[in-house]
Amino acid sequence: MNGFQKLAQTLSGINQNQSQNGAKPPQKDFRIELATVIKPSPDLKILIDGMTEPIGKEFLTVVEHLTRHKRIVSITHQEKAERDLGDMKKEDFLDTDDLAAPFTSYKHNYVELQSEDVLKKDDKVLVLSVESAYYIIDRVVRP
Repeated sequence: MNGFQKLAQTLSGINQNQSQNGAKPPQKDFRIELATVIKPSPDLKILIDGMTEPIGKEFLTVVEHLTRHKRIVSITHQEKAERDLGDMKKEDFLDTDDLAAPFTSYKHNYVELQSEDVLKKDDKVLVLSVESAYYIIDRVVRP
């Protein structure tokens, strides 16, 4: 069973054999859908593909990485280190004087990083709908 199937089972209540009173809990109605952001925060609204009425912020929950938020990170720089970016490889290069040794390297620990890339108008998003609640779980793009 893959991770998506496990998530589906958990959300639908299949893994719960009994509730506290011994009765089998009802399965939850859920769907994974595509939607478009039609209005960004603070008055976030989305339109699920195939629907005609937008869904407002009172019914939406957004995963943290799609919001403005802070994280504590460590930053490491090793000049001339090759970085695998998935679709290409690039060298970490920040030498401001020349290409000769000694090459610079440094590490900053416990630096506060604020993510600013929030949802924007016309972003396509993946939405998990569970009964009357909607969870924006990621931004999606076509390659």
